Amino acid sequence: MTLPIIHLCEVLINREVKPGFYELRLHAPMLAKSAAPGQFAMLQCAAGKSTDPLLRRPLSFSNVCKKTGSIVFLYQVKGKGTHLLSRISEGDYLDVMGPLGTGFKLPKPGTPIAVIGCGIGVAPLIYMADYGRKHGHDVYAFIAARSKDSLLGADTLTASCACVYTATDDGSHGVKGNITDLLDEAAGTLALCKTTYICGPWKAMAVSAEKCLGLGLACQVSLESIMACGIGACLGCTCKTTRHIHYTRVCTEGPVFQAEEVLFDA
Repeated sequence: MTLPIIHLCEVLINREVKPGFYELRLHAPMLAKSAAPGQFAMLQCAAGKSTDPLLRRPLSFSNVCKKTGSIVFLYQVKGKGTHLLSRISEGDYLDVMGPLGTGFKLPKPGTPIAVIGCGIGVAPLIYMADYGRKHGHDVYAFIAARSKDSLLGADTLTASCACVYTATDDGSHGVKGNITDLLDEAAGTLALCKTTYICGPWKAMAVSAEKCLGLGLACQVSLESIMACGIGACLGCTCKTTRHIHYTRVCTEGPVFQAEEVLFDA
């Protein structure tokens, strides 16, 4: 097993962009050179030499600028680790292990693609949309959240996408409804996209993947999981797929899978 590199990264920005959601921007030139869309890193949660909490937190790359050497993560404050992470200040340094996992794969240039995300699941799709545009694809985004206050990435995606479709449960932005309602509303546009990339809560991914596969579209999903090591040693992030009925490691064999491989009902 080849151990991943640990990078000491300077914090450039760590700010709340929506209630409970933060943008973390780091200066990490070596990591930026190799980080691909769909991959992730394991982040130390506190600055300096603190070991509390002991375990790192997995975060997907939300954007990468190889020219400036910066990487961006979006995260939601949920527990002790992310609460500590939200208190880190500009100028602090964090240990970041990565890049980790298997990323998204693009089809041949010139074919339209779609990114489909819910809540914090939009995070890795921002990088994917920008990457797809730079590689000659028209990109369409379909994103949903509970309300406008938790709808992430809409403004950033506008710069990369031919069109951004949004939905919120309370109707405060875009279509009133969930991701299923949004995909039904924009079914004509979705059907034009040859390959789709999905991330979000498990049930949302399952119904989105089912719709995409039903339209005959290639579909890749990025799975979210609690992780302890990030390198496949602890088997704490397994899921059921057609590859291995008992366990497939999300951290190493994923987090990106072909949608038809994942046993969403298992």
